[in-house]
Amino acid sequence: MQKFKTREIVIVGIAVVINIIGAFIAVVTKVPLLLDHIGTMMICLMFGWKLAVACAFVSSCIVAMLFDPYALPFAPTGMLMVFMLGMFLKQNFIDKFGAPVSMIFIVLPAAVLGAVIAGYIFGGVTSSGSSIIVRFLINSGVNPAVSTFVIQFFMEYFDRLMSFYIVEKIYARFHIDKIQ
Repeated sequence: MQKFKTREIVIVGIAVVINIIGAFIAVVTKVPLLLDHIGTMMICLMFGWKLAVACAFVSSCIVAMLFDPYALPFAPTGMLMVFMLGMFLKQNFIDKFGAPVSMIFIVLPAAVLGAVIAGYIFGGVTSSGSSIIVRFLINSGVNPAVSTFVIQFFMEYFDRLMSFYIVEKIYARFHIDKIQ
């Protein structure tokens, strides 16, 4: 069993708080973004995907207990996303192909999983601001599964891309080395 250093545990705790604040802002303002994995991405870049998966799970559990019960069923999407991010970082795909292209492939498995969760468990209606767009598409005659998947994919893609750029700016500003 791997032992974690005190510094790693403290930084993961800070990342969980960042995720909670981001999720709270997204839920309260109803913007069609998630903002709930900025801290998780930071952990993935610093310590690798294993700690990031734990960070994503803990964040989702706490958010579900505090203010958004819809967050817990979506915990696997964040965990899958940071696993994919970790694999892409390990293979230097982001450096080779750039963040916008890489994020398509990083987000796609999580978006499919998120669309299945949103569509089949919740009927496309969650606490996210994107539910308004999903309902509009369904009422316009678009297949519920298609509308849920399309909105989930674009919401996750732009959210994760924006989160990745925020983390990259933090790294550049504070001259943090990628520890992985």
